[in-house]
Amino acid sequence: MDFFLNLWGHLRAVLAGLVPWWPVLVGAIAVEVLRPGKRLHWPTVIANSVYIPLGLALGGTVLSYVLPTLDAQVPPDILRLRQWADTSVKQVALWLLYLACFDFLYYWLHRAQHQVPWLWRYHMVHHSDVNVSASSVGRHHWLEEGFRYFIVTVPLIILMGGAHGAPVWVLGFIVLNGIFMHWNVSFRFGMLERLVITPAYHRLHHSIEERHYDTNFGVFTQLWDHVFSTRQIPARDDYPETGIVGLSSTRSWALLAPWPILLIRRNAGPPSEPKSF
Repeated sequence: MDFFLNLWGHLRAVLAGLVPWWPVLVGAIAVEVLRPGKRLHWPTVIANSVYIPLGLALGGTVLSYVLPTLDAQVPPDILRLRQWADTSVKQVALWLLYLACFDFLYYWLHRAQHQVPWLWRYHMVHHSDVNVSASSVGRHHWLEEGFRYFIVTVPLIILMGGAHGAPVWVLGFIVLNGIFMHWNVSFRFGMLERLVITPAYHRLHHSIEERHYDTNFGVFTQLWDHVFSTRQIPARDDYPETGIVGLSSTRSWALLAPWPILLIRRNAGPPSEPKSF
């Protein structure tokens, strides 16, 4: 009973926290209807939109039994950057540094999710979307935040105290960037296509074509893809189909089990994944 009361509390908190972002998501979907890169697959758009608050609430509830204890064991802000940031200019610099470190750490988490088999089992939920769109931003396994904690959250807590006290523009940037990079639109963004993670750039990462596998892992910028040779710039007409070969949009939701069930043929998934499963 306590679990379900906790779940209900988390769901209410999540719904309240998402209130400012639903109009943004609805607006992004409206543009996708008017100027789609690929015609929207409405069953997944609707399912994604319903799942976003439910997945966040369920994940938050389960992890709430573990993460506070782990947080207490992590030494925060060992560089004393919070104390250093005692002016408004330094505060901006602090949070820009936070985003830069987040970009670097998430790049490596993202690569690990494609190259470590048991991480890929969970990340498959995100990649199973048959037509990536703005609503795909929240299509992640509800336990995936637990893996992010060790690779992204803990280092950021140690280095600079984590996201505690982050100004609203930092959260806003992260959310808007997530919607933007998954946006299913036909137009391009000029020079930004070679600098940041645009919809066309990230679309290649979700592509079902083998020539696009293991590319474009960046979350904010293309810097780390460029440095570590995983960068592929989309051609003018490069806008591939997405999903996982052999997995239907209906059966993909079975992957939400605590230990995801594999319902796909042996040759599905990134080429870096071992085939013996």
